[in-house]
Amino acid sequence: MQDKSTHVNPTVVIGIDNGISGGLCAISAHNGAVISSIPMPTIKHNGKTEVDVLAVLRYIRGFLPQDVSVAIEEPLAHAKSSQAIRSMALAFGMLYGACLAHGLPVARIAVRPWQDAMLGKKREAGMTKVLALALANELAPDETWLATKRSSTPHDGMVDAFLIARYYLKQRWTEQSRLDR
Repeated sequence: MQDKSTHVNPTVVIGIDNGISGGLCAISAHNGAVISSIPMPTIKHNGKTEVDVLAVLRYIRGFLPQDVSVAIEEPLAHAKSSQAIRSMALAFGMLYGACLAHGLPVARIAVRPWQDAMLGKKREAGMTKVLALALANELAPDETWLATKRSSTPHDGMVDAFLIARYYLKQRWTEQSRLDR
């Protein structure tokens, strides 16, 4: 976890599952409870769907003046297509840069470490989303993870954003307990 955080003790952590089908989830840094979650805001640009960085910043700024830390998932080096890699890298760069430009503490979260820590290292192929939803439901049983009131399927991006935020907190708590010894 690479951390550009200046907040030793944030009150709100916002997890970001990077990409156009990703999500955002704000949690309490005190107990990890969900405050709010939304699907990734998107816009059309030259016929392509992109992350709406301004909408993401509006979401984050909605939690200010509280001490906010942002935990954003880094893009994978490999994907099904070069377009997917481009899209994820572009979204990450815009979101990361926007957070830094606005003076927001931001941590870059690598995919494998957060998934291994939260879901276990030994996962059957294709089970990551199932395990993520099961853990999210266990940690936040009152959440539905639905993108809209009309949705019937939990939104993977919102689930992952929640777990990314919880992973960030877990890492912070582990570091703090080591410092307290």
